[in-house]
Amino acid sequence: MSAGVLAAVSSLAACGEDGNATPTATSAPATSATSAAATSSSGGASGTAAFDPCTSITSQFLAEHQWNGRAPQPRQDTEGPSTWKGCVFATASAYTFRVQTTNGTLAQVREKFPAALATTVQGRRALRYQARPDVPGGCTINVEMASGSLYILVDDPRGAHPRKLSPCDNVTEIAEAVVPLLPSGS
Repeated sequence: MSAGVLAAVSSLAACGEDGNATPTATSAPATSATSAAATSSSGGASGTAAFDPCTSITSQFLAEHQWNGRAPQPRQDTEGPSTWKGCVFATASAYTFRVQTTNGTLAQVREKFPAALATTVQGRRALRYQARPDVPGGCTINVEMASGSLYILVDDPRGAHPRKLSPCDNVTEIAEAVVPLLPSGS
């Protein structure tokens, strides 16, 4: 694995209290054009179905889970050969979470975070970890996809979850809800 992939996995999981990652990233206002552009890298030449978190995670879905604090913000991050595409969601409880597809594999995540907890989410292999244990409130899960993984990051430095879930329990709950939205073959 390249040093760029390792740096990207590490730096993207590091968020500040405002929920923004520290690496170079591009964010655009929520428009149909930017939402359509935020498609999975798994939808390319391999022929597998694409997953766009910005359109697949609907406002109705967000409301049903009480995750509808503000409109999703499209986000695309790139570092070296690694890309992340998806949206940042803010809840009414004032914590944020990010759902992105990435070409980063579970093997790459395991190499960078050897202490990551191996688990399954809706029958898919996954790794859950705190990329920055020195920064409270963050937890990440990568769920296996055909051409990379689904990356979900919770940023809750204030402990604002209404049921007082830990960030790692919260990210697991979000993954359990979102993974069934993945298209067959993704």
